[in-house]
Amino acid sequence: MGNAAPGTEPDAAAGVYRTAQAMMRIRANPHRRPARRRRWAAGLALAAGLGAADATAQTVPFGKNKVQYTDFDWHVLSGPHVDVYYYPDEETLARLALAYAEESFDSLTVLFRHRPSERVPLILYSSHQHFEQTNVTPGFIPEGVAGFTEFLKRRIALPFNGNTSDFRHTIRHELVHFFQLSKLTQVYGQYGRRVPPLPLWWTEGLAERWSSPQTVEDEMYVSDLVLSGRLPGLRRLAYARGFLVYPLGGEIHRYLSERFGYDRVAQLYDELWKYSDFESALEGVYGIEIRQLERELEYELQRRYFPMLADRVPVDVRARAVARRGGLNFKPVPYRTPDGEWAVLFMSPRTGYTNIYSVRLEAGDASLREVVKGERSAEFESLHFFQSRLDVHDGRRLAFVSKYLERDALFIWDLERGQVVGRYQFPELVALSSPAWSPDGRWIVFEGLTAAGWSDLYRLDFRTQSLERLTHDVYHDADPDVAP
Repeated sequence: MGNAAPGTEPDAAAGVYRTAQAMMRIRANPHRRPARRRRWAAGLALAAGLGAADATAQTVPFGKNKVQYTDFDWHVLSGPHVDVYYYPDEETLARLALAYAEESFDSLTVLFRHRPSERVPLILYSSHQHFEQTNVTPGFIPEGVAGFTEFLKRRIALPFNGNTSDFRHTIRHELVHFFQLSKLTQVYGQYGRRVPPLPLWWTEGLAERWSSPQTVEDEMYVSDLVLSGRLPGLRRLAYARGFLVYPLGGEIHRYLSERFGYDRVAQLYDELWKYSDFESALEGVYGIEIRQLERELEYELQRRYFPMLADRVPVDVRARAVARRGGLNFKPVPYRTPDGEWAVLFMSPRTGYTNIYSVRLEAGDASLREVVKGERSAEFESLHFFQSRLDVHDGRRLAFVSKYLERDALFIWDLERGQVVGRYQFPELVALSSPAWSPDGRWIVFEGLTAAGWSDLYRLDFRTQSLERLTHDVYHDADPDVAP
């Protein structure tokens, strides 16, 4: 392993690299009780025993209770190294999870040069609605959290979102964290010395690098930072309060593996006890000072992305901001109002609660108004603004999804009267997402997730009040659209 060529990684690991953007992971802090923190595009992190900093939740509603609606009948499916805890509805998922986890366990043993002595407990939920009820951690779990690895008992918990690529990626990502914790525990036990904390870009970036290749979405974030001149330094990124430690951390690990070889990762964990801080360990193992690594990485990324400026007009030159003030805005949908003006509906947690807003394109911020108040009633408990879009028909009827008690509901909102004119829930569907109107407004198509964890497309016909299942397969059918 020590003689591997720079930039190469073992075939056993490459076989399980899969697509999918990591959302966000949770780990409990060994030094204090878990604290809630939020990261921008994907979810929450309970800050790390590996060196995270606390952050304040921007999108978690204040005072929200953790309600456990369901009593789960837990079963155990065991492999050579992994125990999958599941309930009967998700037995097929449990077998997939066990296969993915055992495959990852074998390849990570090679990458880390370490075989954990303890078994891996993997707790599986067939939907995020069920996952939010977990008692593995006492903290509230917002949407966008794709899984977590608990620090003390090393328990991994994750939901299935209907996408098997995401599922494989998340299992692999969390197993990387399991191996990181196991390796650190072994080093501490061998030498009896406190090991320095590891920065988030190292721990999360490694989990991303060793669980999936870079996605188009990752590429978008990295290129935007480079082209806008806002690429953060590694010291600033070490305790960053956001999503960027994932794609940027993956980029840093890609660069390090291509230049120095992947085997230096295991060497750094083995020799971490020798150093008083992470930067010294990085320099000792890789032979590069952290400021030099920053300069080299920035130069390589600039060489990759700046040629794009030759034939592309920057967004800040071509575009005009509409909703400039107030914070984060999600899932915009343009539509023409009954009086002929163009407007945009979007979701935003700008007040501490996630609401649906409308803004007219010509008037901009001056025309901003609140359309639907979210997260202040059982009816609109969660608008799923990370993954579910809005749609408008004839400028008058808005379709959106909200969690209502134990399962999601499809809502039809009259934009002129400002009230609900239709609410639909389906006993066979736990989660709904991204409704889209037919051109004539007579039906809506959307993604539905069953209690067994499978995602398919469904059509609700308003004339017959009937629900039709359009697809029936193991693939993740998401974000449907209707062409004339």
